[in-house]
Amino acid sequence: MFVSCIIVAAGSGARLGAKIPKAFVKINGRPMLEYSLQACQDCLKVNEIILVKPPSHQFNGLKYFDRFSKLAAIVSGGKERLDSVRAGLNSLSSKAGMVLIHDAARPLIKPDQIEAVISATKKHGAAILASPVTDTIKKADKGWIKGTVDRSGRWKAQTPQGFRKEILERSHFSWRKLIATDDSQLAELVKVKVRIVPGDDSNIKITTPIDLEIASCLLKKKISA
Repeated sequence: MFVSCIIVAAGSGARLGAKIPKAFVKINGRPMLEYSLQACQDCLKVNEIILVKPPSHQFNGLKYFDRFSKLAAIVSGGKERLDSVRAGLNSLSSKAGMVLIHDAARPLIKPDQIEAVISATKKHGAAILASPVTDTIKKADKGWIKGTVDRSGRWKAQTPQGFRKEILERSHFSWRKLIATDDSQLAELVKVKVRIVPGDDSNIKITTPIDLEIASCLLKKKISA
């Protein structure tokens, strides 16, 4: 099955406090998005990569085509994350049978994790990388605890998230006006069962400055290992 990976790199990075879009902030001297590009390039089961950039951000994309042979297109994203995913969907190869969605803000993704999501998607039709919740979770209102949530059976969704192409297209275009925080939420709404692939907490999402520091340390450790 021909596997396409859409890397979503269209976020503004406002919470990061950066003056440039988040995916282009450097970690250890390298733009964040390059780590995800490299992981997808190194995963043998990925056939093509579509990079979705911020709509107003200009950069030299030619260097990425030269360095990452699987990169097939660089397209501009939209106002919301799901708009950006749809822009990527419109640029897929006609051969695509499976589509992975990965956030460039998760630079610590590993090729073997990508491969595990591909294998599960092939078997089940839809699968996401996730890690179990280990913290105690509280419900609160106006600063006061209102209850404790049972954490058993709770998972933190990560990316990549994989779908057979027809499932992803059906879920996205059935819920055009919905604000969803990930693609599996849309699949759930069209009654698709989504398989969990156990991940780990190192696959963090870069949101705040402290996340940058953590990612920098983990990437240095990964390189030296």
